[in-house]
Amino acid sequence: MQGGKMREICDTQLRFEFYRSNSKMSKKLEKISEILQKDISFLEKVAKDFKTPKGSPAGAKGMTIEQVVRVAILKQFRQLGYQGLCDELGDNISYRRFAKIHEGEAPGRMTLSDNIKRISPEGWEEIHKVIVKTAKVLGVEKGKRVRVDSTSVESNIHYPTDGELLWDCVRVIDRIIEGVIGEYPDMEIEYHNHTKRAKKRRYRIVNTSSKEKREEAYKDLLKVSMVTGEYGESCVEQLEERVRQGDIEARVYKDELSGYLESLKSIINQTERRVLKGEKVEAKDKLVSIFETHSDILAKGKRKVVFGHKILLSGGESNLILDCMVERGNWSDAEYFGKGIDRLKERYDIHPEEITTDGGFASKVNYDYAVGKGIKKVLFTKKCSSKIVELVKTSRAYKRLKKFRAGIEGCISAAKRAYGLSRCTWKGWRSFQSYVWLGVISFNLSIMANALL
Repeated sequence: MQGGKMREICDTQLRFEFYRSNSKMSKKLEKISEILQKDISFLEKVAKDFKTPKGSPAGAKGMTIEQVVRVAILKQFRQLGYQGLCDELGDNISYRRFAKIHEGEAPGRMTLSDNIKRISPEGWEEIHKVIVKTAKVLGVEKGKRVRVDSTSVESNIHYPTDGELLWDCVRVIDRIIEGVIGEYPDMEIEYHNHTKRAKKRRYRIVNTSSKEKREEAYKDLLKVSMVTGEYGESCVEQLEERVRQGDIEARVYKDELSGYLESLKSIINQTERRVLKGEKVEAKDKLVSIFETHSDILAKGKRKVVFGHKILLSGGESNLILDCMVERGNWSDAEYFGKGIDRLKERYDIHPEEITTDGGFASKVNYDYAVGKGIKKVLFTKKCSSKIVELVKTSRAYKRLKKFRAGIEGCISAAKRAYGLSRCTWKGWRSFQSYVWLGVISFNLSIMANALL
């Protein structure tokens, strides 16, 4: 391909052990392997994420694109960490056979991590499209009945309080500055480590029952945070000189420190407004983590608050997840109903005859939109006005569709418990999207394998 060196798509000279296990898991992995082999057109799309710059001397043979996709699916399917995945590939013949890796050639933990993280959300979505297409070809899914629901996926962060966030900022910025001092001892950086003081103030905020003492501790923690921020700004200014001289290490330090300083400013602002001035800060103006800054605040009714992102899932009669939308913000279900229908048609060539959702999606506008798209039966269940109910409650189809809709709750529960969709453990917005798609793909492949075995 023009513009860069392309990673090898797949290994055409595979040599596998003659041993074949009769275990249930081994048979399931073999069936998943057959499904993936039906259409490997997605590998060309995924390969674009592995290009090296034109003329670059980098690019050892490495893992093939197919191997990377398969080990990623295996990791999510078996809910393994990278070290666990590395160990299993070395020990388990069935896993090596599925991943198309030869004995003695199992990649290391860092190699697995670096390769899997390179696949973009667009690459995973392309894989998902091909899997849904294969499901239709094999007769597993017809796409005539669809159920839609939303759920949340948590970010991998601790519960955010202003005191905890300020403490995070102080300790992380102090750590980076000390790293810079160790790397560049000739730099004249005015700096004092206030980590212990910040930790004591944060401890007092958590444990005191006195409002006055808590406010006093907050004031001192804010003071420490501001001073630490000034140290960080001074360090960034000196690092800029090194960056202009072409120092790559200095650029890494500068970019990392600048990001945390930006987060510190936001957290100081929201703390002063909420704690000292007594203002109510809106969710959209709050930062809930300095590590996963993309995280949204999602209020799930009166039950609890989740920090992460909301996803919209469209499920089929076979229990497959036909589509997944990962969007920023705490959007309402009703505004994404039409988008979900359009995506099924445009991306997967699915034209459902019946569609059912819960009452959160209910509106006359959404009903008319679905009917206008040629959907014969539309049902919104729970908490919808009697006017909406009357539009769809015309026959026994009402009870049948109501029971059908309930099935997606079980699918979501299984995807969360067994395929990692409860909490994303990868860092960053791009990786969050990739993680969700990988969980959906692993869930779908398991459903298809069970249906075909």
